[in-house]
Amino acid sequence: MIKYESKKLFYDKYIYKLGVHNPVAFIFRNKNLSHARKVIDELNSSVDNQKTLQYKTCADALRHIDINVDELHDLKYLLTQFKENTEFMVRCEGRKMGVFSNNDNWLKQLSKKLNCVCDFYEPADDLIDVLLNNKNILVKNPPFAYEYKITLGDKVIDSNFYNWAKLNPNKVRVSPGLLKTIYDKGYVKGKYLYLRDAKILTLAHLFLSGNISRIDTIVLKGDVDK
Repeated sequence: MIKYESKKLFYDKYIYKLGVHNPVAFIFRNKNLSHARKVIDELNSSVDNQKTLQYKTCADALRHIDINVDELHDLKYLLTQFKENTEFMVRCEGRKMGVFSNNDNWLKQLSKKLNCVCDFYEPADDLIDVLLNNKNILVKNPPFAYEYKITLGDKVIDSNFYNWAKLNPNKVRVSPGLLKTIYDKGYVKGKYLYLRDAKILTLAHLFLSGNISRIDTIVLKGDVDK
């Protein structure tokens, strides 16, 4: 299991994340435990009948996903734990599932019982209260010359912003890919950029014409306790 440091709240609420790998982790999507229970019961019946463990979306499906006994054990254990705990969130992406919680002991217990755990995120001790009390805080390691992270909305961005950003790399940090998307008047929702300070943030508001969906304040790790 690889360990990482949390430097922001996950989904504006959670400071810990456990990454779990399972071929059918997606059965827990949206915490739909009744659906997960149905799938697990069907897989369990295959074990009882000494059949090959295979997940199919329906009995007549041509494609399937192979499951082994250890992976089925993990599914059963996760289902039991998810039924007993409510203060958590899951995000499923293919065969990987992120379990988010503010209960680190619970997540560490899960990691010890499961057969395939990918990673674990937790903040440094001096960041826990900072993150929990400031959902729009993003901690960066110094040196980092920008004070704000801007997440964009779904409107097309004016070409004047493109021209300004190209001429002022010391004031705004935009990835080459995002710059090209802006130039092409493409879809920018969810993409982000960094601004140097509050003065530049005010200027960006004019250029972006209400197309800012989120503003996060950057805090340097060494300045947390100052």
